[in-house]
Amino acid sequence: MKKWILIICSILLVIFVFLKIGSLGYNLKSYTDGSGLEKQFIILGVPRLSFMGKENDRSYSYKNVRGNKVLKKEVKSYLNTLKKVYCNDTTYYYDVNNDFTVIDYSVKNNILYNTITYSVRYGNYCFLKKAEEYSKKMGGMLSKHAMGDGISLSPDKEFKPMVRAVFTDGFDEKSGKFTAELVIEYLTSKPDDWRFVLRKDLEKSSGIYEIKGNKLYYTRNKISIASEDIDIPKTSVFKLEKGKLILEDNYLASYVDMVVLE
Repeated sequence: MKKWILIICSILLVIFVFLKIGSLGYNLKSYTDGSGLEKQFIILGVPRLSFMGKENDRSYSYKNVRGNKVLKKEVKSYLNTLKKVYCNDTTYYYDVNNDFTVIDYSVKNNILYNTITYSVRYGNYCFLKKAEEYSKKMGGMLSKHAMGDGISLSPDKEFKPMVRAVFTDGFDEKSGKFTAELVIEYLTSKPDDWRFVLRKDLEKSSGIYEIKGNKLYYTRNKISIASEDIDIPKTSVFKLEKGKLILEDNYLASYVDMVVLE
């Protein structure tokens, strides 16, 4: 009898030690919030043998009797499958496929069990924070910032040559990039007929932009139209002033004294 008790105790000890230090990995648990086009899928990596899962206002928690250190490793292993995004001096974890971000997590040790908690936000958390900041500085987003939009043609008023420029901003949330397109043209009237406006394409480009302080940096990834008499830089810097974009290094100086996009 004592022998069997010893064997049972040894088996229980082995099980106990394994639960404390042995890694079992994690399971992916899915949740759905909303319906139709507004559905949001949350898929979290939950250490195996977890129980009593709870959901409360985009916070998900689970209990687990296994060791605290091994649970932390399994949680970290799951988080490392997500894209790291950085803002507010903090690293967050963005699920690109399901479009949500883990903004906080913890594995807290209690007397009998550990509590694993995830807090999530829909979308790319850092991107949305940055978009909010950019929108304030630019006076809005997904818009056109233009110069020389209005053209007035009348027989009693001579048409003066002018530069027309349009900077259109956009974004790609999954890649976390802010995109833009810049189109610039030079307009003159036909020498012998004021009713006809001649257009010369100076630039058509697309790329990405970022804002640092009160300056917008537009980096061209593609230039599809480039006039031979201007030198288009790889990156242009605009000063942000009350929603206006003022070009600092005016590579269009031969056509216009100052470029101000409103």
